[in-house]
Amino acid sequence: MNVHLSELKQRVKIFRPVATEDEVGNLIEQDRTEVATVWAMVLPYAAKISDGYAEKVDEVTYRIVIRYREDIQVTDVLQWRGKTLLMSAPPYALNGGRKYLVMEAKELVEDG
Repeated sequence: MNVHLSELKQRVKIFRPVATEDEVGNLIEQDRTEVATVWAMVLPYAAKISDGYAEKVDEVTYRIVIRYREDIQVTDVLQWRGKTLLMSAPPYALNGGRKYLVMEAKELVEDG
């Protein structure tokens, strides 16, 4: 994949969940702190419809490219155009370099 800086035209917010322990030791997400707002190229590339026994789940997968950063974690949550995206894999450097960072993320679409 070839990316040029001029193709990073969309704004993506990156949030980090803040978790606390309850009385039995389970981690519970209390809040999210904003890590950064970055320019990105967002590419939806796959969709999956899973019709299970109990519920139907629609899932859209995205590939998000930003300028390289070392502070992005796999547990971070992305927000783009009002959609909340969860990372499905650790972020990785595009073509092994330190110019662009690629994040694989998914959006769960609830059936209304």
